[in-house]
Amino acid sequence: MYGALIEHIGGLINYSLWAEALDDRKFFYPVDFQPPPAAARPGLRAAGRKWTPMGRESVVAMDTANAYVGEHSPVVALAGASPRGLQQDGISLANGRGYSGRIVIAGDPGARVTATLIWGEGPDDRLSQPVPVKQEWAPVPLHFLPRAATTNARLEIAGTGTGSFRVGAVSLMPDDNLKGFRADTIGLLKAMNSGFWRLPGGNFVSGHDWRDAIGDPDKRPPISDPAWHAPQPNDVGTDELMTLCELLGVEPYLCVDTGFGSAREGAQLVEYCNGAVTTPMGAMRAANGHPEPYKVKYWNIGNEMYGYWQMGYMAPEHYMLKHNLFAKAMRKADPSITLIAIGAMPDEMTIDQCAYYIDPHTRQIV
Repeated sequence: MYGALIEHIGGLINYSLWAEALDDRKFFYPVDFQPPPAAARPGLRAAGRKWTPMGRESVVAMDTANAYVGEHSPVVALAGASPRGLQQDGISLANGRGYSGRIVIAGDPGARVTATLIWGEGPDDRLSQPVPVKQEWAPVPLHFLPRAATTNARLEIAGTGTGSFRVGAVSLMPDDNLKGFRADTIGLLKAMNSGFWRLPGGNFVSGHDWRDAIGDPDKRPPISDPAWHAPQPNDVGTDELMTLCELLGVEPYLCVDTGFGSAREGAQLVEYCNGAVTTPMGAMRAANGHPEPYKVKYWNIGNEMYGYWQMGYMAPEHYMLKHNLFAKAMRKADPSITLIAIGAMPDEMTIDQCAYYIDPHTRQIV
């Protein structure tokens, strides 16, 4: 009857729906031996696993001047025959299931780099493959077929030779993924027959710039989500959420950012989803591999803008003005859409939660 809602609450989508086996695959955190930050909220899986150096910490530096994506990319200084590089452990693998991905890499002509997936202590509990290195950034395919199940596999990216090599992004997914999503979870959710899904939030949407999460996934910048205080790789954006709805057989119900966002950005998102390829945003969608419009009918203007917990929350009269600005701009982009405003349940309208609903002179809720 009511459909469903999903949002990027910390790692909720990344861990439960998305099939990526690696954490921090675009190096939001520096490659060092410092532990990842604790979860900002109880019960929230925040930072996940980090990349750490192989051997001494000093062999890996973070390049801020020529980063592939985000604020920095790791650079590994080589020293002859002694392998140097970076690694991530705690990776879950299923026995007999293939894992494919890529590494975006660059380096000096004297660098010899190998990627190794390790799932046990024995000499046969590993698979390695060479990673060709060019001076310019280039993606190199990866594929492994582990011969045992584990929840503590390790991926090593190590080099020998002279000079250095740089890593821009790494990805590893099970081969049975469904367009990037986990096959097991998709099967369970499809059986719910939800009707429609509201996405991408939730509190998350009020600090989310949708244009950070479209295009080449390896070039989407990892960010710190201000609503949940957790890193987001931006791998699951608008196009992926539309794919999710297609896989589940549900109607998409998109929520636009009225917190830190503008009416212009909301209209551009409508045009990106529904516009013809002759429009600026429709052309961008087509360039990202989706020439046909998504024809999203239902649109929600903002999320819980009455609450102090919301990014950019505001008084009701201010939200009314902003809502109308969004409605006008979004309908201009596509007059056929159905717009839905936000509202509060009575149990949310309390003095503790919504102080700006109180008249400062009479102290009465208005």
